[in-house]
Amino acid sequence: MKIIAFIKKDLIDTISYRFQIFLRFGNVIISLFVFYFLGKTFSGVMSPYLENYGGDYFAYVLIGLSVSSFVSVGLETLASEIRAAQVEGTLEALLSTPTSIYTVLLGNSIWSFLEAFGGTVFLLTIGVIFLGLHISAIQILAALLVLVLTLAAFLAVGMLSASFIMIFKQGNPIGMIFGTSSYFLGGIIFPVEVLPKPFQYMADFLPITYAVKALRELLLAQMQFGAITPLLFKLILFIALLSPISIFFFRYAVNRSKINGSLIQY
Repeated sequence: MKIIAFIKKDLIDTISYRFQIFLRFGNVIISLFVFYFLGKTFSGVMSPYLENYGGDYFAYVLIGLSVSSFVSVGLETLASEIRAAQVEGTLEALLSTPTSIYTVLLGNSIWSFLEAFGGTVFLLTIGVIFLGLHISAIQILAALLVLVLTLAAFLAVGMLSASFIMIFKQGNPIGMIFGTSSYFLGGIIFPVEVLPKPFQYMADFLPITYAVKALRELLLAQMQFGAITPLLFKLILFIALLSPISIFFFRYAVNRSKINGSLIQY
């Protein structure tokens, strides 16, 4: 399959830069230490917002960080592929090949999502080993479902982001709407409930809000699968609503760029 060929290419490319792997791993470890000692600083204070999750801030933020990588990957990867093809002058050639542009974009992006998934597994493994998280087989399957839906949601967002890049070259409001706001409003580092009501309403429109909450309910609060189904339904609803819009705008962006001859402009 063509997708497998893309994965092999990116795997070889990643392995060839071992020092970069070391640096990225080091950045993750440093971030974990920062939040670990931050949690230790306030370990004597039981926040009412963390009671349902065992009161451990580090465990709370660990779940948030484990999902957050999907935000940056979903928003940046597809758009960066389009931008790189524009700058290198290869976008027109890509669009004229027998291979679908969707296959090319997905193929060049899938490795980044696999890396994000690997990072999630790594962080959850830390939780199991050092924080005593208990994860049953059913919880693993449920967590995988949450991550797959999160991936699908941010693929849709990423395609919309790529559409803006194809048309406007630079300046991408989708990155601000779903990127920066996800870290601030999505409950990754602190509970959504501490925000003012208007911000809480805004958080309801972000898929990361439901993904992070579903994993915390599942792994920290030890809720049954049935308890997180409303959150999964909202993720599915987001995907069902945004995916057709993203595909429509991406097709529009491709056709518009072909008509006005801006495929080779950057």
